[in-house]
Amino acid sequence: MTRRSFVLATGPAGLVPAAGPLSEHGFWDYTTPGAGGMEAFEKPDYLALLDDMSAARMNSLLICPKWSTTGYQSRLPYLDQQRSNKVIRSGNELLRWALAEAGKRHIKTWLSAFVTGFDLGPYKLKPCRQFEFVLPDGPAIQVAGYDLDTPGVRERAVEIFAELAELFPGVGGLCVEVEDSGGELPHRIPLYNRWAEANRRPPFERLGHPINPRSYDNRPWRDYTTSVRIGLLQDIERAVRAKGFRGDLAMICETARTSYNITQEVNTREYHQRMPGWAAVTYEYDKWDHRYGMMDVCIEQPRRDGLRVYYLPRGVMTWGKWPLPISLEESWRMDVEDVQRFRPQGLWWFGCGTVNDGAHVSLTKLRQAGYRDGAAARRALLGVLGPLRDLAGDSQPGIR
Repeated sequence: MTRRSFVLATGPAGLVPAAGPLSEHGFWDYTTPGAGGMEAFEKPDYLALLDDMSAARMNSLLICPKWSTTGYQSRLPYLDQQRSNKVIRSGNELLRWALAEAGKRHIKTWLSAFVTGFDLGPYKLKPCRQFEFVLPDGPAIQVAGYDLDTPGVRERAVEIFAELAELFPGVGGLCVEVEDSGGELPHRIPLYNRWAEANRRPPFERLGHPINPRSYDNRPWRDYTTSVRIGLLQDIERAVRAKGFRGDLAMICETARTSYNITQEVNTREYHQRMPGWAAVTYEYDKWDHRYGMMDVCIEQPRRDGLRVYYLPRGVMTWGKWPLPISLEESWRMDVEDVQRFRPQGLWWFGCGTVNDGAHVSLTKLRQAGYRDGAAARRALLGVLGPLRDLAGDSQPGIR
């Protein structure tokens, strides 16, 4: 049984999880084309990762088979299916095998899908934004971004999660990502105004500008987009439960920073109150910038609002302006200190190592940083994690 401790909150959120045991700890990575990470993994690479995790007393692994591109074999006609992808070429056998091998080591597995960004070619719906993404070993694709009020997007997002629950029934958790879906767009304004009238909020014309929930906290707009997300989550939960999925559910709650402020795109109190069984995943990759303010929006605030918090820091990741202002080792040590201090309930390091170049992690850049390969970088990360083992509860499976 999972052990959790609680303290009584002073606000309306009710019982708030205390800074207690670190119940899940592991890696977060991708099988999708162009990401780097696991996309070129063969079975020996997965085995090396899982053995390293077991030796480090990790007990949780989240794999993302749907990013802007798709890293699993799907029957859905609007998902790209690149035959060069190892999971797709195996008919999903490689991913099922990796999940089963993790289970043998008492490592809980999760799957995640990004459902507001797609290869425009097969997806076809008119996008809200668009950019070119060049695959390291393939052609350029047009990546299309969407909001949840575009007709058809919400229904397709539900279909993707229902398919994942059906294809991979043994996973312990599913995580929803709808990044960059909260912006102000003309077709959303009448929808917001109807919501505002029903909820006694100001009409759009009185909100002021700019409205960009990743940069500025415009509360009525943020509350509206949170309510739209919650409608999607309710649909997803019904769909995956109907497929027999009984595991945990989570959503990424996007954070951001500018020179003068930090932001949380989701109304985390509303999210917890309306979706009480769901967890929040927050992330922070740039430890040199607004370090403690980001820990507030990533861990402290959502926990005060009653949420179970999974924190996603930079692992074996080279994403961003390279070279980074600080070394990977310094970034890892700072995150270890912050996890000890702020105590999320779960912790996934973004990036477990790689055998190729990709957007999130590049083998070439890792070698520039002094690592022989992705596995060497992973083992360097694992070497600084010793202090976190004391945060694990004795009853947590896989953490000894």
